[in-house]
Amino acid sequence: MIDFEWYRSFIHVYQQRSVSAAARVRFLTQPAVSQHIAALEAELQTSLFTRAPRQMIPTDAGKELYTQVVGLIDRLEELSLEMRYVSGESTRPVLKFGGPTEFVTHEVIPMLPLDIAQYIADFGMVDQLIKRLADGELDFVIATKRMDEPGIQYVPIADETFLLVAPSDWTVPTDELKEWMDRQPWISYGLELPIIRRYYQTQFGERPDIRPEMVLPNVDAILTAVETKSGISVLPNYLIRHALERGTIQVVAPDRFATNVLYLAHRTESKHDPIINQVIKALKDET
Repeated sequence: MIDFEWYRSFIHVYQQRSVSAAARVRFLTQPAVSQHIAALEAELQTSLFTRAPRQMIPTDAGKELYTQVVGLIDRLEELSLEMRYVSGESTRPVLKFGGPTEFVTHEVIPMLPLDIAQYIADFGMVDQLIKRLADGELDFVIATKRMDEPGIQYVPIADETFLLVAPSDWTVPTDELKEWMDRQPWISYGLELPIIRRYYQTQFGERPDIRPEMVLPNVDAILTAVETKSGISVLPNYLIRHALERGTIQVVAPDRFATNVLYLAHRTESKHDPIINQVIKALKDET
């Protein structure tokens, strides 16, 4: 008798091309996943994968089986999750998530649907947060980039727009913008100039040849430094609205900007979770 779990393991091995990666995604041991594949192959009396060093290569039979069952398995998982919540068997869950401090503070927290879950937030670098997501410590992550981590899916939720800002009373030339920028004191998020570098590459097709006057650990602090005339910087549009209203900063060359896609990252097995999907919808609709 075929076990539903055999098919689930088969699908994850097919998608990850690795037994160890599939085991990690499914929170099973590697031998358990290997046993599932072996049992399914024995039941179907065909080989589903060719075992290569560090890779599982689907056979023609494996490709055909995947095409036939992936939609069915996805729908069964989706239905089972929907039935749990509709029947009331699942209480309001606690969702643990992480992301960049400023975007989560200004754009995510106000938009979270509080009627469907409770939330515990954590902040940190995206690579560390994605590793914690893969390990099951977090339920989703607001990610500024996609990481090569097995078992993680990324859903675009917003576009960040970065603008060049300066103190409001500084004189900015109408031409030779790059030469002016190169002479200014810069306030940066890091010595490697992560946001500033993207702006230079987008606008001038080259890396900046500057050393920051000040390096600060978050963009709220950078905004304060610009407001107090310590230098110029590149900041996201959602952060500078109130400072523009106060008249403490100016946007330099507003027709020039850089963009970055933000994602909600979750584990593959959460793609049919109605709670995660409602969070995704709320953030995509509002941000």
